[in-house]
Amino acid sequence: MATQVGDVMTRDVETIHHDEDVHVLEKLMLEKKIHGVPVVNDQEKLVGVVSQTDLLAWHFHTGVDGVSFYGDADVSIPGVDPRTIKVDDISAATVEEVMSPLVYCIGPDRPLAEAAAMMIRKWIHRLVVVDDELHVLGVISVIDLLHSFP
Repeated sequence: MATQVGDVMTRDVETIHHDEDVHVLEKLMLEKKIHGVPVVNDQEKLVGVVSQTDLLAWHFHTGVDGVSFYGDADVSIPGVDPRTIKVDDISAATVEEVMSPLVYCIGPDRPLAEAAAMMIRKWIHRLVVVDDELHVLGVISVIDLLHSFP
């Protein structure tokens, strides 16, 4: 019976570099039908993660000058002119601008119960599995844990 994260994690995991264009990320997620992608730096070390929700927020929030927009309806912060938004600013994002730098990680030798407890406490669906140098080894998801039960 599997007892460690490394026994049940998904090993063939797509990653993306932090300086890649966000459109490449979106294409990867849509074509591979994946919900989240670990982000790595030039040394292939984990620096963030991008979820479907991060991409959705990118599409609907510009983050430019404190103004967000939803279709044609502007939602603005007092003192900010919504006319300062430029569509070009939205399409020029890199993965680093869209990613969350807060990543919940776990080692492959940790017990499955620890992974489950972390997911439950943090209300998250996956953990990135890394080695001691933060190289991505895999991902363990709620589904992986559920499959591990007899």
